[in-house]
Amino acid sequence: MRKITAILIVLSLAFTFLQLDYSKVEGGSYEYYISHWQEVNIPNLVTAILADWRAYDTLGEATLLFTAVIGFYLLLGGKKK
Repeated sequence: MRKITAILIVLSLAFTFLQLDYSKVEGGSYEYYISHWQEVNIPNLVTAILADWRAYDTLGEATLLFTAVIGFYLLLGGKKK
């Protein structure tokens, strides 16, 4: 059962990653940051990037790490009795 679950997870992740669009966006995030940084009501551009957009990125990374650790824990069988 674990092997089937692991295979299904790997296949679903592979399918998801193959569907992503890896093409380069014209302008990128630089132009977005320059044109929208005053939306967060912080007077400094660098502080606005760190306080607003990078905070979401860090929260996402922490959630991903937590999910991966819990997933491996469950996949390996949890606590042994």
